[in-house]
Amino acid sequence: MKKLSQVIAITGALTAGVATVQTAQAEISASVDIASMYLWRGVNLGDGTPVVSGSLDYSHESGLYAGVWTSSGDTSYGTETDFYVGFAGEAGSVGYDVGYATYIYPDSSDPELDKFDDSAEYHLGLSYDMASLTLYKSSDFDVDGFYGVIGVDVPDTSFSVALGSTFDMESNNWTHLDVTYAFNDSVAFTVSKIVAEDLDKGEDGFLDKSAKYVVSYSLPIEM
Repeated sequence: MKKLSQVIAITGALTAGVATVQTAQAEISASVDIASMYLWRGVNLGDGTPVVSGSLDYSHESGLYAGVWTSSGDTSYGTETDFYVGFAGEAGSVGYDVGYATYIYPDSSDPELDKFDDSAEYHLGLSYDMASLTLYKSSDFDVDGFYGVIGVDVPDTSFSVALGSTFDMESNNWTHLDVTYAFNDSVAFTVSKIVAEDLDKGEDGFLDKSAKYVVSYSLPIEM
């Protein structure tokens, strides 16, 4: 379910906005990424197996962006492809990021996961200086709960810290802490640990609460 910090759907503009879009510059970028495991919200989705992914992104200086991300997938659902669209910018010293992402699993045996918007989320992100807050909500508003993550870039270092929590009205909740060190623009190391949980009795054993160690490598592709 993607590098969720990057996924974001505001489409539509006033006439003046459309004129700006037509004259402004746009950029297309791509990358190939390898990670030692598929870590998603503190949970290892791939039973520890490495994951290979690639992305193709369009960004416009107006703030509009869109893209597609695909990966070798996780143990339960197989190959994953995500489509996302969003709008990001700044209002004074506060950054904002609003968007939509849909997660598609064409190899899944579940027929409800291979179509657009079967599994999808909206998100709203706000940032100020070195801190950020992002909230995610299912596009199916009959689904209770949401996910939130607070991120902080440690000043004058290559470290960042993220604290994420699920908020499920059925009490299937957990909180994870991630610490990431960016060795350079391509290589990063992450340690992740579930630090709290509140699960239904039937969900015991669902979460691996041991520390998880991830090494990732990103290779930009010139377009």
